[in-house]
Amino acid sequence: MNRSGRGWTAAGLATLAIAASAGIASAHPLGNYTVNRGVEVAIGPAAVSVRYIIDMAEIPAFSEIQVIDANGDGRAEARELSAYAAAACARVQDALEVRTEGVSLRLTAQGVPQLSFPAGAGGLSTLRLVCGFTSPLPAGSGSRTFAVRDTTDDGHVGWREVTIAADAGVILGGSDVPSVSGSAELTKYPINSLQTPPDIRSGTAMFRLSATAAAQAVVTPDAPTRRGTADDPLAALVGGDLTPLAAAAALFLAMALGAAHAVSPGHGKTLVAAYLIGSQGSMRHAATLGITVAATHTAGVFVLGAATLLIGQFLVPERVIEWLSIGSGALVVLLGAGLVVRALRRTRIDPEDGHEHPHPHSHSHPHPHPRPAAELRRRNVVALGLAGGMVPSASALIVLLVAITTGRLVFGMLLIVAFGAGMALVLGGLAVVTTLVRTTVRTPSVLTTHPLARTLVRSIPLVSGLAVTVAGLSVTIGALARFA
Repeated sequence: MNRSGRGWTAAGLATLAIAASAGIASAHPLGNYTVNRGVEVAIGPAAVSVRYIIDMAEIPAFSEIQVIDANGDGRAEARELSAYAAAACARVQDALEVRTEGVSLRLTAQGVPQLSFPAGAGGLSTLRLVCGFTSPLPAGSGSRTFAVRDTTDDGHVGWREVTIAADAGVILGGSDVPSVSGSAELTKYPINSLQTPPDIRSGTAMFRLSATAAAQAVVTPDAPTRRGTADDPLAALVGGDLTPLAAAAALFLAMALGAAHAVSPGHGKTLVAAYLIGSQGSMRHAATLGITVAATHTAGVFVLGAATLLIGQFLVPERVIEWLSIGSGALVVLLGAGLVVRALRRTRIDPEDGHEHPHPHSHSHPHPHPRPAAELRRRNVVALGLAGGMVPSASALIVLLVAITTGRLVFGMLLIVAFGAGMALVLGGLAVVTTLVRTTVRTPSVLTTHPLARTLVRSIPLVSGLAVTVAGLSVTIGALARFA
């Protein structure tokens, strides 16, 4: 195949790689880091009752289970479960503010807290806690106001909802929150709300008493069950057979899952292509990039996993992820800005052919030319790899936690290394394809002699630099917005 044919083949492969998308499913539909909370209020003729529901995904649940096991024997005994549930509900009681006509109501515990551990990804557990409270309503007539607010702020992201309903003998005159839980008490999250879950922490309503009013039913969902989402395929590998053939197959599958993870939307594929197109990257740079991505991602998972295990009750993993995302975006901005600066310097030298100063007369003296290949330093490639791998994936962290709980730490670590290698193969392979495309496009036999085509080719470094800078700003601003 001639050079032109190779170029078009490479371009096609690059297009397919960027267009493809394949993700890794989470056992918890809102993500493995989330802590989700719901406040359900029912106003009766003489008293108000409140159900407070907490639904923890696998990673925060893992940390809480370490707290529950107070004596450290690896088992959650009945007294430990009871003590944890009572203490957790007491904190919830302190965090709830309930008022009617501006007067604070004093909540008291009602019933026994319900603590359960629905199955999560890879054999890990999630955590579900339901606390009940009640408070008498002051005597009154006519229309009255009611307000509830959850002041809990643990730093975790997740679904937050408030509902206010009426028992028999009470009519709601208006409310700024629904009367029925949109998530069936945090058991069935609507698919169309998973990307932007609600963050409702307070609600108000008008109510009045009526002995003949029809009861407004408070919907009680079925007992909590698994949410019907696919288990995490990477975490599922930890519990498989450890025969040599099965282990090798699991490592190969982990690598494939890492490659699919890198191909899914995000993960810097476009940034890699744009940066290497605009900075004269070579095959050596592509190899360096792949190794750096794998090493950074693997190290990040190990460090965050160790922190979750040792200080999980004080650590909010998603906040760490957000800080890393901010750092990754800022690093990309710096790399893009460097591309822009170098492109502008080349333009000032000579927009036509790279000479410092053309001469109409003929004489012999050396003309300094830019050094395209030398413009991309190894440290810049390493920085690009850090930006692409410094944010660890939740799936890989789940694998590490499952491996710890099942006594297969070494095998779990090997799976994480294989997962990172799969990511590196995709990003490094994209770098190779990008290098081939760029080399082909700059070959004179392929380019038309039209001045517009030459102008477009010369503008590639500047356009690439601007694209990388804008993308980095987008990542940074998005991470800052989530952090706020």
